[in-house]
Amino acid sequence: MKLPPRRSRRPAARAALALPLALAACTAPAASPARIHPNEDPSAVVWEYEVRAVGTPIEALEVLARFAPGSGGALTLDEDAAAFVRGVAVETREGWRPALAEGGSWAAPCAAGCRVRYRYALREAAMKIDDGETAVASGDVVVAPPSTWLLHPEGPARRGRLRMHLETPPAVRFAAGMHAPPPPAPPGSFEAQTDDLAGSSYAVFGDFHPSVVTRDGARVDVAIAPHGLTLSDAEVTSWVDRAVEAIGAYYGRFPAQRALAVVMAGRPASDARGVTMGDGGGAVLVRAPGLTSPALVLAAVRDDWVMTHELIHVTLPSLPRQQAWLSEGLASYVEPFARARVGQLTPEKLWRDLYDGLPQGLPLAGDEGLDRTHTWGRTYWGGALFCLLADVTLREKTAGARSLIDALRAVVATGANVEAHWGVEQFLDVADGGTGTTVLHDLYRSLALAPGSVDLPALWARLGVRPEGQGVAFDEGAPLSPIRRSMTPVQAVPR
Repeated sequence: MKLPPRRSRRPAARAALALPLALAACTAPAASPARIHPNEDPSAVVWEYEVRAVGTPIEALEVLARFAPGSGGALTLDEDAAAFVRGVAVETREGWRPALAEGGSWAAPCAAGCRVRYRYALREAAMKIDDGETAVASGDVVVAPPSTWLLHPEGPARRGRLRMHLETPPAVRFAAGMHAPPPPAPPGSFEAQTDDLAGSSYAVFGDFHPSVVTRDGARVDVAIAPHGLTLSDAEVTSWVDRAVEAIGAYYGRFPAQRALAVVMAGRPASDARGVTMGDGGGAVLVRAPGLTSPALVLAAVRDDWVMTHELIHVTLPSLPRQQAWLSEGLASYVEPFARARVGQLTPEKLWRDLYDGLPQGLPLAGDEGLDRTHTWGRTYWGGALFCLLADVTLREKTAGARSLIDALRAVVATGANVEAHWGVEQFLDVADGGTGTTVLHDLYRSLALAPGSVDLPALWARLGVRPEGQGVAFDEGAPLSPIRRSMTPVQAVPR
């Protein structure tokens, strides 16, 4: 599942109170308030953070923030996380003074630039919130994106960059999806655009086990939370590697230069679950199947689709909320075909799953089209049905010369991935440009802006797919059977 960027929302105001000053001076060197004028280069750093992790295992973060002139008069962060902010204080000429708190924000006179310090109860937040989007703990490891613990000016983000430098005790590791700036920035430094913070990708603290997967010049850093996890580090790394291998075979290469994959134990009796966040750098959080038998867990991840699905999200540009069906549909559709190309999934299993699942994506009474009907079935299976129709239509119209693969390869060839925010027209323009057709635009008009009409039984008959027992039988005399066969070629992938 690809989460749209989160936006800090201010809850109903509560009675104003002054928070006590409870944070000793941070260890960062003193500096004058930020000196960047609002009209300067938007690539300039306008928000700076010195962050010190406290405790082994980690308990809290002590943060010293500097905001440039024009940064506004109130500070906020993700609304679910606000209750765990402690001791917000603003530097004045008379010294540090408590900031006035109201609801989920703190008043700060930052119009001319300011310095702010506070403490964030990270472990308490992870234990009480226990949600992968905001903060979650697994043993000594805590996962929480920077939007959870970095205060920032309220309202639309001012154009510019944020820079964060993080210091941890020797026993506490840290990894982030956010990019590290080039030297001379010191180790532990990360940068992003200010408007990336609200939807910033994952960060992980604690005694996790680091690993790495590299293919075709791409790098996926793996952070393994060992608590309750029956998989070995090598088995987790192989799980990620198999996903990267499949995606690389589909595109020709794994197109995201770097990503972060955080893996932790799942909840009891649960299947694997995953979430992708991408602003400032792509990262996925995947929970292993919550099964009691290590052998069953290992078998489940060897036949798993979740890791591949989430890493496909990392490779494609983010689309508006209205087109979540296209983001999820692409990941849901590409995943089995990518896995089939490297022999991780049989064609029989692939087509049976589509045969069983795609009817859930058909419009029901009252449907207004994919752009306007946001049910689970229409988002995931409706989006996948759109992709199947696009793939088959492209192959049929071009006598097999073009397919959805060419459309998506044109998208990733631009260098865009989950960090880029595209409108749907830009996506369709680039994708259709990769095939020399208007197939995706045409399907969008017929299925996204109106309910459309899809005759699935007729499509299965033309492809030569019919159910047989728990699997499918293929009719090799069906008119589109050559197209069906061309969609699941098995290719060798160099290791």
